[in-house]
Amino acid sequence: MDDTESTTTSADENTGNLCDNPTRDTLAEGLLGLLKPTVDQLDDRVRATRISQLELKQQIESLNEELQKVREALNNHPDLDPYVKKLIACKHKVTVVLNVLQASQDRLNEIRRMISKEKGVRIAIQQEPAPEPEQDALEKDLDHLKAKNPTFCLEVGSGSGVIITAFGMAFPKTFCVSTDINFKACEMSKATSIHNNVQLDSVAMDLACNFVNHMFDVIIFNPPYVVTDSNECGASDITASWAGGLKGREVTDRFLAMIPKKLAPNGVFYLLLIEDNIPNEVVQIMSRYGFKSETVIKRRVKNEQQLVLKFYM
Repeated sequence: MDDTESTTTSADENTGNLCDNPTRDTLAEGLLGLLKPTVDQLDDRVRATRISQLELKQQIESLNEELQKVREALNNHPDLDPYVKKLIACKHKVTVVLNVLQASQDRLNEIRRMISKEKGVRIAIQQEPAPEPEQDALEKDLDHLKAKNPTFCLEVGSGSGVIITAFGMAFPKTFCVSTDINFKACEMSKATSIHNNVQLDSVAMDLACNFVNHMFDVIIFNPPYVVTDSNECGASDITASWAGGLKGREVTDRFLAMIPKKLAPNGVFYLLLIEDNIPNEVVQIMSRYGFKSETVIKRRVKNEQQLVLKFYM
């Protein structure tokens, strides 16, 4: 009984000490006073950090929206390549037309000069002031051609017939044939040959597909070499005189495959190209057919770098 009372009395005293301890309360208040500014400062910083995080989140969302707009704009940008190709093709066409007009003007000037001197109206092809590059090449290679003494000569894509007529004048014993997909061009070639007393058969034909194999000792080709869209190739009007399609070589490459069949043994093939046609590729193609090659002539005409290649076995 005494022990129980003693324990109760001790517990009451301890409880009294916990509830009424001025020294402890003073220390607690002092510690709180010291820590409160720091805690308040931490609270302020946490609050500022949260505000900054919200602002950053809004800026990131805004930036994402801007990036999405930029991505959509990049995906929807217009494709300019077709327009650039069309402009390049137009430039080539204009160059071809300018060359034709210049050649026509030179011929008109020559006719005026001849009329002023009361000469005949017979066309003197060999005296033209601005001969075609193929004509220059044939004149430069004249000794080689005379040594071959050709029996049959073919010009593909004869146009006005100036080149094949000049060849016929230089080789009157050679049987000359020309082809063109444009019937009016065939008529013009024939008229040019008649006007110069040259025997010529002019045939409306796609390249040389209807001739027998290994017939021609000399083949001359002035192809449509302007780089254009493929859908411009294959026409039979004036477009056929310049529209060459991809690399300006779609028509040329078709004819290259015919040369081993149409050219006679020991025959020679003359081909006009421009730099845009990538002549080295043509040389490689003909090399696979077993042909050797030489550059007969190379010159710049207006904005074109023209060259005539000769192929032979």
